[in-house]
Amino acid sequence: MYGLTDADLLDYTQFLQSISHLVTLDPQYRAPLRDPSDLIVLQTAERDEADILCTDDGAFYDPIILSYCAARGIEVCNEQTLLEWLIRVN
Repeated sequence: MYGLTDADLLDYTQFLQSISHLVTLDPQYRAPLRDPSDLIVLQTAERDEADILCTDDGAFYDPIILSYCAARGIEVCNEQTLLEWLIRVN
């Protein structure tokens, strides 16, 4: 059988907790996104000063959103581009 053991899962969740922190969101936050449910994703990236936002959601590839993100130092990319970038930097 393949997969993670309970101990592996516990180790991984503890690792994630050790490198994570909470981002306080502003319910009044506005950005030029069509889908209001995407606002929390963008706001989290912006408030936490993310360098990269990895998504396959087409709304984030709208030229207006790409410009909005770029002005805040956030690059929007898909999984393949992120993996290629991670391979290059490591």
